[in-house]
Amino acid sequence: MSDYRVASRYAKSLIDLATEQNILDVICADIKLLKLTIEENNALENLLKSPVIKGDKKMAVITQIFASSFNKLTISFVAIITRKQREMVLVTICEAFIAQYNEINKIATATVKTATEASAEIKAEIQNFLQQQSGKNVELKMLVDSSLIGGLMIQMEDRLYDASISGKLRKAKQHLLNTYISK
Repeated sequence: MSDYRVASRYAKSLIDLATEQNILDVICADIKLLKLTIEENNALENLLKSPVIKGDKKMAVITQIFASSFNKLTISFVAIITRKQREMVLVTICEAFIAQYNEINKIATATVKTATEASAEIKAEIQNFLQQQSGKNVELKMLVDSSLIGGLMIQMEDRLYDASISGKLRKAKQHLLNTYISK
C-alpha cells in the first residue's frame, strides 16, 4: 500500500476520534506543530526514519519533546503509529490530516509570490478577494521572488493566477514567436 493511502487512513482515524471527543481544533494545532517540528529538525526526522533505532526509544524522545504541550490523544496516536512501525511516514500522515481538516472546515491555502515584501493591507486585500472567489476561508503563504520583477503570482488549489511582469513578458515573447513562425 502506498504511503499516501496509509497516511490518509491514519489521518481519517485521528479526525474521527478527535471529532468524537470534540477536540478537533486542538488536535489539528498539535499535528501542525508536530509536522513543523519534524520538518525543521533534521535530527528528529532522521531519528523517526531510522530503521536501526527501536520504536520505544523513538517514542521516548517524542514524549519528552511534546508530552507537556500536546493533548493526550495526539501522544497516544503517535504511540500507535510508532508501535505499528509507521513513524517514517509521520509527516505524510500529518499532511493528510491537515488536508482532511481543511476540507471539513472549508479552508484553502494559497501561495502568493510577490517581487517584494507585501504590506499587511495588500495581504488582507488578496485574502478577501480569494475568499470571495472561492467561498472558503483562505490561509495565505507569502513568498518573495525577485525574478517576478513586479506584480504577483497566486497558486490556489489547481489554479494559477499570474499577474507578474515576468509572466507578461513571457506571454508576449511566446505570442511574437508564434506570430513569426506562422508567417
